[in-house]
Amino acid sequence: MSDRHYTVIAACGSSIATSTLMASKIEELFKKNNIKGTVIKSSLNNLEENIKAVKPDLVITSFDPKRNFGVPVIVGLPYITGIGKSELDKKILEILKEKS
Repeated sequence: MSDRHYTVIAACGSSIATSTLMASKIEELFKKNNIKGTVIKSSLNNLEENIKAVKPDLVITSFDPKRNFGVPVIVGLPYITGIGKSELDKKILEILKEKS
C-alpha cells in the first residue's frame, strides 16, 4: 500500500453496535497491514450525507443498501458472523489498493 490515508465508513441501522464491531475489525485490518486510515461510523439514515461530507474510499454496511453512492460499497456481514472474514479482508485490501 502507499502512504495514502484512507477513509472508510462503517454503516448499520443505528450506528451503535454493528457499525462499532465492523469499525473495530477494519481498524485491526489497517493496523495489521500498516495502512493509514480513519474509520467513521454512520447510521444508514445518515449514510448519503456522510458520504458527501467525508468522501470515503469505501463504505462497509451491515446489509446491501441497493443504491449507488458513487463509492464502492460492500456488505460487512462476515465481520459480524466470522464466516468469510478473510475473504472480506482481501476484498477491502483490493479496493483500497486500487485507490492508491
